[in-house]
Amino acid sequence: MGGEPRDRVRAEARRLLAAGVSGRVFPGGVACVSWRDGGGAEELVEACAGTLEPAMPQRSPEKVREATRYDLGALTQSVVAVAALRLAAAGELELDAPVEQLVGDVRGGVLDGVTLRQLLGHRGGLARWGGLYLDVPHEIGSAAARRWLVSEAARRPLEPGEPEAPSDLGYLIAGEAIARAVGQPLDRVVDAWVLSPLGLSAQLGFPGALPTEKRAAQARESAPTERCEWRGRLVRGQVHDENAVALGGVGGHAGLFGTAHAVALFGRAVVDVLRGRSDFLPRSLLDEALAEGPGALRAGWQVKAGDRPACGRRMTVASFGQLGFTGTSIWCDPELDVVVVLLTNRVCPSRANEKIAGFRPAFHDGVLAALS
Repeated sequence: MGGEPRDRVRAEARRLLAAGVSGRVFPGGVACVSWRDGGGAEELVEACAGTLEPAMPQRSPEKVREATRYDLGALTQSVVAVAALRLAAAGELELDAPVEQLVGDVRGGVLDGVTLRQLLGHRGGLARWGGLYLDVPHEIGSAAARRWLVSEAARRPLEPGEPEAPSDLGYLIAGEAIARAVGQPLDRVVDAWVLSPLGLSAQLGFPGALPTEKRAAQARESAPTERCEWRGRLVRGQVHDENAVALGGVGGHAGLFGTAHAVALFGRAVVDVLRGRSDFLPRSLLDEALAEGPGALRAGWQVKAGDRPACGRRMTVASFGQLGFTGTSIWCDPELDVVVVLLTNRVCPSRANEKIAGFRPAFHDGVLAALS
């Protein structure tokens, strides 16, 4: 494939996204790829394809734009984890504090003796997820509902013999613990410690924390997710995860919406720390967060694993990333100095569509082949 790297990467990303649309992997999507050239200058390419909703007879859905916002799902956890690390570096948060000291509502549950460090590293012994929202005895989004959800999440252990795994319930509690430790709502904490310093507040944030008018305006810029039986409508501009809805739209595990461009810049900030270009985070603290083995934090990220990893085969073993249930992903490779972001709404109109699992590896491999 000839041409300049930017042209090759953009063309390949567009081709792959169009293939995903035609193969009904998702109605539409946006990709953003960031890398450094030989002189250290940042290169950034965006591409998009498809529509906000599946095409219907006698109806022309709105086309996806590069500025379309997507429900990031579990990518929220990566941003929250980085906020926690920055707070810890500034002496504003103690990672080794017992969670029960930060959030009294979890006392008597699974987390007795578990520290915030362990919780962020998915070593709290909690189940991956649970339909807590179905039983909330208080008004959805109220302070009482939040306390009940945190308390109930702490009482959902792993099944006997089940290995530790990424836990949305753990990050639901971690988000509340961070907010209480700092004395501010989680959305403000994330903005003050991650989004605002990186200049991303206009493109990345929690719509659930916005006033009604601004939330409605942002919904018009967002891709819809699923036709939800619980809510009785197609969800657009409101977080897909029902437990996050019950929290009021802001959770440590889900709730962020953003553009592919903003997510890529977030990933670039993390990679630049590992490449020695930035002091956004202490390198030692980030190394610990990404390390493997007993006692490692690995906060908010996954690593390359398995016979067919989501990041494909061309990413190195040094790479790390996060996958969102809604059809989103970010993958960072400090060795290759590249960040690849893929945002889709594969759950529209139904989460039964799981073709994204086969698409993601092919997408990453195709983009990196074009880049090389």
